[in-house]
Amino acid sequence: MKLTFLFVILSIVDIHNICAYPNYNQLTTINLVKRTDVATNGTNPIDTAKLMRQSVENKYSNYKNLKTNSNATSSNISGVASSNNGTSSNLTTTSNKTNKPTSDNSYSNNMGGQGTVYIKDTLQDQVYYTEIIVGDQKFSVFLDTGSSILWIPNKDCTSPACQIHNRFDSSKSSTFKSEGNKWSVKYGTGSTSGVTGIDNVRIGSFTAKQQIFGLANTVSDNFIELESDGLLGLSFEILNYMDNGAPTLITNLINQKKINPIFSFHFQHYYDFDDQGTFTLGGVDKSKFKGEITFNPVIPLPDYNIMAFWLINLDDASVDDSPLSFSGKCALIDTGTTVMYLPPDDAKAIHDKIPESKLDSQNGVYIIPCDTTSVVSLKFGGVYYKIPARDLIYLPISGTQCISSITPVQFFSPDLWLVGLTFIKNVYSVFDVKNLKVGFAHSK
Repeated sequence: MKLTFLFVILSIVDIHNICAYPNYNQLTTINLVKRTDVATNGTNPIDTAKLMRQSVENKYSNYKNLKTNSNATSSNISGVASSNNGTSSNLTTTSNKTNKPTSDNSYSNNMGGQGTVYIKDTLQDQVYYTEIIVGDQKFSVFLDTGSSILWIPNKDCTSPACQIHNRFDSSKSSTFKSEGNKWSVKYGTGSTSGVTGIDNVRIGSFTAKQQIFGLANTVSDNFIELESDGLLGLSFEILNYMDNGAPTLITNLINQKKINPIFSFHFQHYYDFDDQGTFTLGGVDKSKFKGEITFNPVIPLPDYNIMAFWLINLDDASVDDSPLSFSGKCALIDTGTTVMYLPPDDAKAIHDKIPESKLDSQNGVYIIPCDTTSVVSLKFGGVYYKIPARDLIYLPISGTQCISSITPVQFFSPDLWLVGLTFIKNVYSVFDVKNLKVGFAHSK
């Protein structure tokens, strides 16, 4: 059941420009360890896929009550953080008025530095996480661009799930401040709740001073078998449950001039034993991609008129180099979701081009041959990026039949695709906080 628990946690432009990203400062690295695990841990694959889908649906249902904000247009971002005293933070998250990429991606003021931490993977690339230091105490956290909350277990937590994970002991931190505001989050069939604290949080060589974070006093049993201690959200403040939109870790690192306003990922594959995933703060790791980075402007959430997610326009998709002529689609780029969730009609259009694929309507998944050679590609900013056949396979259900990693589910809009690690681990991905853009490059 481990996979189910993992997803309970994680589950909440026609004109383009291709340009090389600016060269920032020299990288620093912290060595972490790669893991390979059994994907289902003995759970029935169909049940695992269904519970995962339910958990992701519940994750995003938390955001269905986002209110339309008349000030949150494509040229005025509503996701600027509010500090604990109610004032606005100075994060410059302005986008282009035309909502198009700019040709100049350099920053007039390189405020901070750049550094890289290595990423751990578990369950055969289904979840990735890294290490942070809170008040001189180590914790592992999932990396989730689909949420914005940062939480870790509290020493006072008596839940069985807390007992087997690292817990924060405020008495051991001379920089800790007890804020004490209550918070709670539901993740699928699981939940966590507690109070807020303030302390210094370090990731790699960078420290965010006086970071607001969650101290979980209760954690449901669903988290018992998880390897990571907590979660690090990397989206916008409007999604942060702490203090009604407290500054995220990334926001504070930028505001405190510790890093340049950008972060990026290279996610390793478990079968490439000589590869290592990287999470780079303040720039890009040029050793992990080839060619140029193509940037796509972040767009408002359809029907909500707010900038809430790393959401970009999707030009099209193809199967075996045959375009499908999609139009008007957008993609929510979520490192906290393993597979891809497409509106049912769009998922059908793709699978109709994959030989011998069929819909299991009772369970809401597509079944494809385990030895499929089909390659699905997504087109962003005029460039196609391939998902190799091996990554179209999610879970095997027999010696010849496998569950597809493209699942028919609609989120928010019939034109919105939830694009998870099935795609993201096959590209180098860049999240530009200052210019509000998402970039992709071909991985080496």
